[in-house]
Amino acid sequence: MENQTVTATIDKVVRTAHDAGSPKDQIRNFLSTGYVPQPVQWQFHAAARAADRPSGPDRIALAGDRGGAKSHAIMAQVTLDDAQRRDGLNILYLRKIGKSAREALDQLRARIFINIPHTYSRHAGVIRFPNESKIIVGHFKDDRDIDAYLGIEFDLMVIEEAPQLSKSKVDQLLGSLRTSRQDWKPRAYLSGNPGGIGHQWFKSTFIVPMRRKAETRTKVIMMSWRDNIFVDPGYVNYLNSLTGVLGRMWRDGDFDVGAGQFFVNWDFDTHVMRPRDIPRHWPIWASLDYGFSHPTAVYWHTRYDGTIYTIAEHVQARWLVPQHATVIGEITTQIGTSIERLESFVAGSDVFARRDDTTGKTLAEQYLKQGIALQPANMNRIQGAAQMLARLGNPDAGIPATWKIFSNCVQLIQNLPNMLSDPKRPEDVLKIDADEAGVGGDDPYDAARYGLMQQQIINTGGFSATYK
Repeated sequence: MENQTVTATIDKVVRTAHDAGSPKDQIRNFLSTGYVPQPVQWQFHAAARAADRPSGPDRIALAGDRGGAKSHAIMAQVTLDDAQRRDGLNILYLRKIGKSAREALDQLRARIFINIPHTYSRHAGVIRFPNESKIIVGHFKDDRDIDAYLGIEFDLMVIEEAPQLSKSKVDQLLGSLRTSRQDWKPRAYLSGNPGGIGHQWFKSTFIVPMRRKAETRTKVIMMSWRDNIFVDPGYVNYLNSLTGVLGRMWRDGDFDVGAGQFFVNWDFDTHVMRPRDIPRHWPIWASLDYGFSHPTAVYWHTRYDGTIYTIAEHVQARWLVPQHATVIGEITTQIGTSIERLESFVAGSDVFARRDDTTGKTLAEQYLKQGIALQPANMNRIQGAAQMLARLGNPDAGIPATWKIFSNCVQLIQNLPNMLSDPKRPEDVLKIDADEAGVGGDDPYDAARYGLMQQQIINTGGFSATYK
């Protein structure tokens, strides 16, 4: 009976691995050493093997809340599979510095690959295998510690706690991910929880493509302590005791929050919805925030039964007014109306003040020449931020959201959770400019804010009134 139970358990594990996409030799590599991955870990291991294919991902991340056994899965993949099936791999394994990190590595080694031949020099930080594959174990405290690993050629790279590093440093590291081998495609495995100086790049690189179902070179596997049958019950109690932003980051693995975040009530699942056709009797209005070196952002909005829906988006840098006007007209037609039928089209004050050096006309006058009559938006930043906060609601407190955003408004959906509180005026959103490439900034936020404030002006003349 005991043998039958063991056989049934092994069969179940093999089926789970096969369903995840793991090949037979990978399954054999793991089970022969006594490592039995949990179901979500099999998804990661299958993704690591998918990296062998020319079209497979070569940036694979494990993300989510704390306690999901991300490090365990990565170490097993590197030591029990990758380093064993290819001779002479040069692997970099980077972890956050500190005594706890070194002890954690010793624990991983004892649990995962203590039963396979290897040597480990803790002083030198090198793990060697009989087939000449080796792992260089590196540690970092901050960005400055990364320079020691730049310029060395690595076949495989692991960056644990990747959001603790800036995007520029990670990009420099990944520049060392190259090989002249014909039997191996270089790849990186990264792990990360919400938070840290690299929170936004990690989110935009891995989480956003996953949500958009647009993963190509990247692949992210979301892991949670809820999926880890070996998680310490005491640690679960600790996670469940966390409240506010820290709880959403560490307990829930919510990448839509971060330290200093202004819209702490933002929730992707609550506030984002699939696009749908807009009934012809619903009013539609638009809002614009001007930019050239940083983007011009335009949004279209409608309302029904007290809820505002932001339904379309145009965000583009370094375009002239005629180019924007053409696309604005096309999008307006696509959503079932025309420029003339818009209830209003508001824009920031600079559109009415800024004059073109060659024509002497304001931007508003240039748009009018293209058939778009712009009106001044309500520019009150604090009232606008409060308006948006109120409309996002608070599902945890039973306050429903009265602002929904169509999923085709990609820039706005990415922008809102990135907005921070202004340290000097906590009730306001910190002003953030786009970089030299026109990336980042608060332009989508400003344009959407103008649109929501226009709804307030139309119906109420005051923030606290009831919306129709």
